[in-house]
Amino acid sequence: MHLPTKQSDIITDIAIKSRSLTELFLQNLLPSGKPVELTVSNDVFEGQPTTRLFLVTEGQVFYRVRGKLVAVLEEGDLIGLTRSLNLNEGLFSCIEDVQLVPYDRDELIAHVHADAKLQKNWTHYLVCNIAFFQNSLAQEIRAEFQPQAGFVHFSEGETIIRQGDPADKVYTLLDGSADAICDGVKVGDVNANEIFGALAVFTRQPRIASVIATSDCTVLAVRKEEFIDLIDHQPQICLGLIEEMATKINQLNNQLLARQ
Repeated sequence: MHLPTKQSDIITDIAIKSRSLTELFLQNLLPSGKPVELTVSNDVFEGQPTTRLFLVTEGQVFYRVRGKLVAVLEEGDLIGLTRSLNLNEGLFSCIEDVQLVPYDRDELIAHVHADAKLQKNWTHYLVCNIAFFQNSLAQEIRAEFQPQAGFVHFSEGETIIRQGDPADKVYTLLDGSADAICDGVKVGDVNANEIFGALAVFTRQPRIASVIATSDCTVLAVRKEEFIDLIDHQPQICLGLIEEMATKINQLNNQLLARQ
């Protein structure tokens, strides 16, 4: 089995391990019927008994939950175990020729429990399946909350943020330097690897200062909605922002004291 999208090496290794374990515990177990050959089917288990399992021996079977493609099953994959226990809402379908060898769930369980080594293989198989979907979920969550960031280049003297504009993005200065300017007065420096423009996003107010490149700069821009989602799921980012804001406040206080 594999994911419908690009998957990590860890997930691939788990899938390979799962297939090898399936081969081991199915050894010497007779199928419960003749192979089933299908060309197109929206539900390969339609009309099958509740305890039916299938071993995919040719082609690909697509597993969907609520219409979303979750996994692609192929040669060597055993399917239908959670269905036989009424543990999911998913459907197994195919759009091309597949061959499925039927097994009975109860016969399989009796078979593996008759031998200690098979019990161990069966347990490892179940753990592999749990690990596959745990890692798949983690990969999907990371992808879902990975901001659609864009790299923007600014030349010396160009305006990165303009005072008074709506706050629609948060920026990270990857290289170069910039000045923060409020009402024509410099109020701070922006240095490499520093996040800026977040305050207006949090307060939902227009930009309180302009940011002007003082050298050629490369900036990473993230839309405010995606940045807020990122904060929700990685709150440790807030600590760095709070520290930076505290530093800026101290700088402003020192500037005000120096003018008195």
